[in-house]
This record gives sequence, C-alpha cells and structure tokens, in this order.
Amino acid sequence: MPDFYELLNVSSTASFEEIKGSYKQLILQCHPDKLRQLDDPNPGSELQNSDFNAINAAWNTLKDPIRRKYYDAELLQSKFRAHSNIYATVVLDEMQRIQVEIEEDDEAPAPAPPSPPPPPSRASDSEYDANKRPATMWSYAYDCRCGGQYLFDGPADDDESPEVIVECNECSLVIIVKQAASCK
Repeated sequence: MPDFYELLNVSSTASFEEIKGSYKQLILQCHPDKLRQLDDPNPGSELQNSDFNAINAAWNTLKDPIRRKYYDAELLQSKFRAHSNIYATVVLDEMQRIQVEIEEDDEAPAPAPPSPPPPPSRASDSEYDANKRPATMWSYAYDCRCGGQYLFDGPADDDESPEVIVECNECSLVIIVKQAASCK
C-alpha cells in the first residue's frame, strides 16, 4: 500500500491546509502541461505520468475526511502486519474453549458506594459469601511459544470486525483471531 503522506511530503497528522499546499506545489512540478512548457525532451514519459497520477490519487483520498479515515486505518493495519511481532493467524475454532468462573452479586448494585468487606470471622464470611454466587463465562485460549497464553473473551454481540488482535499475557507477541461467521 502506497504511503500517500510520504508521497505528498506531509506527516500523517498534517491538517487539510498543509496537505492542500503540498499537493498544489507537487502537482505544479510534475503536471504534463507544465513539463511541456519547460521543453522537456520526453514530455509524455510513463514515469512522469505515474508520478502525476499517484499525487492525484493521494490528494483525492486525503482531501475527503471519510476516505482519509479509512485510508489511515488501512495504512495502520498494513504497517502492523509488516511488524514482526505477529505469532500466528488463527481461526476462533482453533482456539481452546475454556470455562471461567467469576463471582457475581445476587442483589442488584446499590447506588451507594460498596461497604468494606466484613471482618474476618467465620460467621460473617459465610454471610458475605451467601450474597455472591459463581457465574460461568466462556473464554478462548491459545498457547504462545513463550509459555504464556492468548486469552480472548469471544466475539461481542455488536462486533462486526472479521479479525481481532489478541496479546500474549507473558510476552509482546500477538495473534490475529479470525472470527468465523457462525460465531457472530
């Protein structure tokens, strides 16, 4: 994927006015009509036309805020894929499904701040634990080469992205989890 910011000689955080100014300056330098006026020996060369077309493509993408947003996301994704810390790309079905138990309150949450836990005595512990019940949640795990694990809670109901990046809990490696259509 071409880097339109680099092509227009601006930073990725450049404002619309900075991009526009750079575009105008560059387009004047490589416009085919301008090159003919300078008595260029080869006014219609493919290299010059490709530069002109590439600059126009960059401008047409970066001048529109919506296109620029999508382009920035694609550029970030391509840079991320080029990075070497991706351990694997796996399908959700390839991950081990594990059961995780968490404690939930039986009562609805009160608007007042929670009271401190009771003092450690046998009677009060059993009363305190009576208000809590274990809940089951399913998660997904995948083993990393470092001995750690990639833990993923599963796709959210409103998540429409086909891929999710999951970090290892021990090292800096990541995996890309592709979600099957049946998991959504």
